[in-house]
Amino acid sequence: MYPTIELGAIKIDSYTLLMIIGIIACVAVTVFIFKKQEKVDDRTMYSIITTGVVSGMVLYLSAFLFDALFHSIKLGEWTTNGITWLGGLLGAFPTMIILSHFYCPRIKGNVLYYFGLIMPGLALGHGFGRIGCFLAGCCYGAPTSGPLGVLFQGMSEKVLPVQLFEAGFEFALFGVMMIFYPKLKKHFLETYLFSYGVFRFILEFFRGDNRGGTGTFFSPSQIISLIMIVAGVLLILYYKRIVFKSLYDKMAEYRKQAEKYGVRLHGDVSATLRELRGLQKDGLITQEEYEEYKKTLKGRL
Repeated sequence: MYPTIELGAIKIDSYTLLMIIGIIACVAVTVFIFKKQEKVDDRTMYSIITTGVVSGMVLYLSAFLFDALFHSIKLGEWTTNGITWLGGLLGAFPTMIILSHFYCPRIKGNVLYYFGLIMPGLALGHGFGRIGCFLAGCCYGAPTSGPLGVLFQGMSEKVLPVQLFEAGFEFALFGVMMIFYPKLKKHFLETYLFSYGVFRFILEFFRGDNRGGTGTFFSPSQIISLIMIVAGVLLILYYKRIVFKSLYDKMAEYRKQAEKYGVRLHGDVSATLRELRGLQKDGLITQEEYEEYKKTLKGRL
């Protein structure tokens, strides 16, 4: 459509420009949520950002490798073609969860919750990225003679602008999560995994570009979408303590002391210690209990 944006003598690759806008939007929304909405302390914030940067690198590498794998399966020989967003998520999601658990001790036990807080920014950023795909003319839909058809450069027939359909869904998902933030924030992760997985699985039936092969009826993105849907359902069952009960109880142990006295363990540890000292002086907890909590909290610094 508009692969290059011209500003006088300056030519800008539209896909790259929208990708940059998407990354900036994602980071801005995430920082706003962590700093303004959740009041996360600076040290924890920097730790989360560091894990996010590393996970972002894994996302790109994973997206590249998955795309190459599926196109190689279809051609019968190794080839590289581009990147697959869902393949990137499949590598980045577990990477960030694992790194956050070990590298961000202050949110240990609350990793899934904090990881979920990134989902609004991720949806917004991805929405801009899909607009970039539309401008570049990639990731297009199936041929159509209907009124929604778009004729991209180098094509002889109109196709569905599925990039804009996906961008619209991502923006809508972002809006829903932010409008209903207080009620949905504990469930952002499973909401994103399930809703985007279902949407993307259906959208794949209307894609017209080269999707690569899996050796099955489903496209590569549909296979990954099914994994996302299953993961979303498992998270719902996990929070209801229907599956992974021992893991749920283990994570609850990390929050036990804070929850007992209403102290926010995932906030500033120094402030938490001062609050516990106040409780001890007021006789609400014993000296032995204070020392036990102090030892536990300092181990998370």
